[in-house]
Amino acid sequence: MKKRKLLFPAIFIILFSAIVIGCSDEDDTPDETKGQLSVKITDAPSDDADIEGTFVTVSDVKIDGQSVEGFTKQTIEISAYQQGNAKLLISDEVEAKSYNSISLVLDYESDESGNAPGCYVLTGDSKKHDLAAESQAQAEITVQKPFNVDANSQTSLVVDFDLRKAVARNNESSSDSDYRFVSSAKIEGAFRVINEENSGEIHGQVNSSIVTEGEQYVFIYKKGEYNAAAETQGEGDSNILFANAVTSAKVESDGSYKLSFLEEGDYEVHLASYENDEEKSFFKALLEANSAISGLLLNDLSVSAESSIELDISILGFLN
Repeated sequence: MKKRKLLFPAIFIILFSAIVIGCSDEDDTPDETKGQLSVKITDAPSDDADIEGTFVTVSDVKIDGQSVEGFTKQTIEISAYQQGNAKLLISDEVEAKSYNSISLVLDYESDESGNAPGCYVLTGDSKKHDLAAESQAQAEITVQKPFNVDANSQTSLVVDFDLRKAVARNNESSSDSDYRFVSSAKIEGAFRVINEENSGEIHGQVNSSIVTEGEQYVFIYKKGEYNAAAETQGEGDSNILFANAVTSAKVESDGSYKLSFLEEGDYEVHLASYENDEEKSFFKALLEANSAISGLLLNDLSVSAESSIELDISILGFLN
């Protein structure tokens, strides 16, 4: 009887140990069906000198139409994230598989604190200008972009929100806002999505001693897709200049510029001068320019993944 009594505790201990070890092994085993996805947002600069800041409220992030769990509503001063800087929207585990699109839902009515409006421009006089388009409460903007999330790996996507293409002057005299988002049909063209690991950058100095007034901008295009006449006439009702540029950069006061998050491929660079009039910027002229780096041409630049190309530029004058 004593042997039998001792046998039951021993069996219990063995079974309990097996359960604990099994649970421990399960906790230590990576989930082979999940991968880590991070989504960031960045901005290409506005060419309007009166804009002090642009704020957008993102209420949802979706991949292939499904909301990413864990995302919470955020109001972001998007104009603060330029020149390679990006704001993290979310980093979370998702199903490891291939995806085809990413969507951002913008809340026009209220920001993350519940205050109106949700998306607005702040001008130099500290006034908020509601950007709500076509009396909508919100807008879901979808970019078709195939990408893969591999099991037990990290995928980082960057959403480039080009304010220069997205925000236009409001010509309606009855409106209290001097600015508005472009139409729903056009605003998707202000977004692009890049796999960060597969992107590169171009940066350098611009010698603009010949052009002493106003501001200069650097525009980058896919090679062969630049048409000077079309790009300087303005596109659509919003009169967006350089609408087909991949992205752009303002030349800073120290002459520096940076074009970030460029997908692998061949590009060409063009420059333009803007002049300021009563705190507003206006396109003045295209600039004649050459590369100041031996072996690099402004109309023939190849960007590869994780590359950083130094391209100094000399301005020769104005183009007629």
